[in-house]
Amino acid sequence: MNLVPVDEITDGMVIAQNIYTLDDQLVLPKGTVLDSKSIKRIKNYSIFNVFIDEPENIVKSITPSKNESYAEKLLSTNEFKKFKKTLENDAKRLEKALKDSFEKKESLKTEKLTQPVLSLFEDNETGAGVFDMLHNMRKYDDSIYMHSVNVAIISSMIARWMRMSDEDIQLITMAGLIHDIGKMILPPGILTKTTPHTKRELDIYKSHTQLGYQLVKDKTLNTHIKNAVLMHHERTDGSGYPLGIKNEQIDEFAKIIAVADTYDDLTGKRSYREPASPFIVMEALEKEGFTKYDPDVLITFLRHIAASFLANRVRLSNDLEGEIIYINPDHLSRPIVKCGDSFVDLSSLKNVYIKEII
Repeated sequence: MNLVPVDEITDGMVIAQNIYTLDDQLVLPKGTVLDSKSIKRIKNYSIFNVFIDEPENIVKSITPSKNESYAEKLLSTNEFKKFKKTLENDAKRLEKALKDSFEKKESLKTEKLTQPVLSLFEDNETGAGVFDMLHNMRKYDDSIYMHSVNVAIISSMIARWMRMSDEDIQLITMAGLIHDIGKMILPPGILTKTTPHTKRELDIYKSHTQLGYQLVKDKTLNTHIKNAVLMHHERTDGSGYPLGIKNEQIDEFAKIIAVADTYDDLTGKRSYREPASPFIVMEALEKEGFTKYDPDVLITFLRHIAASFLANRVRLSNDLEGEIIYINPDHLSRPIVKCGDSFVDLSSLKNVYIKEII
């Protein structure tokens, strides 16, 4: 791996590390084979040096074809395959730990549970590359435990972006992992039902926050973690549950878990529906979220996840396909998309939106 000035890079060279802007926007992923288009992209972002792989380190199997999308490039990398396997193993490990805690009254070992999740960030402290891989797993159906791992990852990223301490990052990762522990003791049919819940069923479902708190309140866990289990469905305008509390009454960790939980739930695949487009979810959060979620948490989250979609191919609601080339800072859910030779500024086209990441 060599650090090469941008003026010296040429077609055919292979990027050795993800390239980011100073504000953590992903420009190109590791493994990209440079062509004139990608070189122009690097220069447009005023990047001066990039890491290039030595020829003998280039893996032919990840060399993209000319028409391969960004997502296809990413899904073919060893990094993504390792990431997917790690998440699946983490979900199995979490399921066993929570069941042992509930059935055998064993303690929850914070460090043992959080270490595999935190290790995902070792090569990428900003979290942008981690999130980039996470949103390319949306086609896989999420179990309760996979959802919890996802929430832990997203919460950990938000904490990093908010410059929280290492200790708090570990605590909030643990809070994300066990935030839905109360669902373990709900009637199975409540969680697997594919039709709308009745009012009684919805009330039973909502009880998972209080049930979860009963499971953890006497365990040797940080108070923030226990509060996050209880309060992750509270909203700053008082419209949440189970307590209907507002603003400062809600634990600061619960406010972060709330954003991560909502985003992962809406953009994840479920047995009864396909995943929603992240941009549809982001637009809803931009329009209504600031009355329900902590503004500092929400704007930090939206700004960084919008940036993570740069260079992805998308399908618009009018069925045009193109590549996201610019994130609009004033309308994060409505970037500029290059479709063929045309540039579509979604901030000025209110009836057109991003329907799907492809």
